[in-house]
Amino acid sequence: MILDIYKDSFEFSSRKVMNLIILGVLSLFNILIIPLVFFYGYNYRVVKLSTQGMINGDDVPPDFDDFKRMFIEGLKYIVVEFVYLIIPLIILVASVFYRSAILLFIALLLMVILQLFALLAIPHMAANDDSLKSAFALSEINGIMASIGYGRYILTYIGIVLIYIVILMIVTIVLSIIFGLLGIATSFISLNGVGAVNLIGTIIFNFVLFFLVTPYLTMFQNRCIGLIYNLGS
Repeated sequence: MILDIYKDSFEFSSRKVMNLIILGVLSLFNILIIPLVFFYGYNYRVVKLSTQGMINGDDVPPDFDDFKRMFIEGLKYIVVEFVYLIIPLIILVASVFYRSAILLFIALLLMVILQLFALLAIPHMAANDDSLKSAFALSEINGIMASIGYGRYILTYIGIVLIYIVILMIVTIVLSIIFGLLGIATSFISLNGVGAVNLIGTIIFNFVLFFLVTPYLTMFQNRCIGLIYNLGS
């Protein structure tokens, strides 16, 4: 079942190339607030569509339309993530300030646990008429997690993280080899490279990662989140 979720999510994410391109543009500029909100708004739609679909179905990525609604959806996505991470982040800052290994351990442990809840909170909100209150219904979310199976849910999440990391590593290695063969250094390949060629290489490198790879993996991740939620809802 887990492998089917991954397979479906890979196929789903490649069905509308133009949407990936638009998402890539938003990804490139997501250091700015408005593109960032729309970026999360679109991914919220991916989650919502997935909670209404089925594994190995014929769903296609949602359209970019009704931008006012998309902006609101993006804000909700960001608010949920922020609320779930605010306490671990405060403890993390305190661990640095007091140089406490115990506080650091608590912060990281809380971050992992609350992130597991946050990943189900988004589809739970989407499945309940976009109700922000539903995103913080911890007992309901825990019940869904229990229905999925704690072990299966955690393994699915670990798999998503590993797939994300492995693909990024593969792309980085391939690009590094290509640039190396062409004699183009980037800041990732050569710390001594400061010339125009190195700058161009770095720009191309980041363009591929943030314009092509990151949007695809983000859509893959959010599709997985919606589908795994269905197993317990």
